[in-house]
Amino acid sequence: MVLFSRLSVILLSVLTVGCASNYVTPDEYSGYLSSYEGLEEVDTESGGETLRWISEKISSQNYHSVIVDKTILYPEPQANEQVSDTVLQQFSWAVSKMIEGAAVDSFKLVTGPGEGVLRIKSAITGVVHSMEGMKPLEILPVAMVLGLGKAAFGTRDRDVSVFLEVEVTDSQTGELLATAVRKGEGEQLENDKEKLTIVHLEEMVANWKVDTTSVFKQIVK
Repeated sequence: MVLFSRLSVILLSVLTVGCASNYVTPDEYSGYLSSYEGLEEVDTESGGETLRWISEKISSQNYHSVIVDKTILYPEPQANEQVSDTVLQQFSWAVSKMIEGAAVDSFKLVTGPGEGVLRIKSAITGVVHSMEGMKPLEILPVAMVLGLGKAAFGTRDRDVSVFLEVEVTDSQTGELLATAVRKGEGEQLENDKEKLTIVHLEEMVANWKVDTTSVFKQIVK
């Protein structure tokens, strides 16, 4: 009963069901970002699409440095037998380092606010899972990552998608300067017994780095 009661928070994830579609509807935003206005679907460097909004001010006001806040898990997740606290923390750390690594060629990394300094906040906000070749079953918050298993569906592979929301602000004024929501595809789990590891997510994070690096370079042109 606990499992089904928690399905009431399905709409807390950010993108549509379906690996074949990246179309986003407003009722699928997580609520993490302070604003979802102005988001537009754009092609990414690594392929596929994402939703993104960037203020013209971000490139016209000589931003030269960034603060990268620790990536959080939103809502706060609960580990289960397939997904441990350790791998969740490893994943959030990997995303933080991905953003830092993508920024370093275009910006100086700093730890405190100041003139010309951007603050980047990010959150892993949801997961959608489905059997290979079938429509996704439901969109779930991170708290239920891969939690349903395959008991009722045999032993077919499960596709795994992870969702990210990013917000960029002026570190001094707090003015919102950019937002993004996107979906990444992790490696499949073979069954409901295989444990998720950071290895399943490495290629996805690498693709996110390619795309984030490209965006940073566009900002400083």
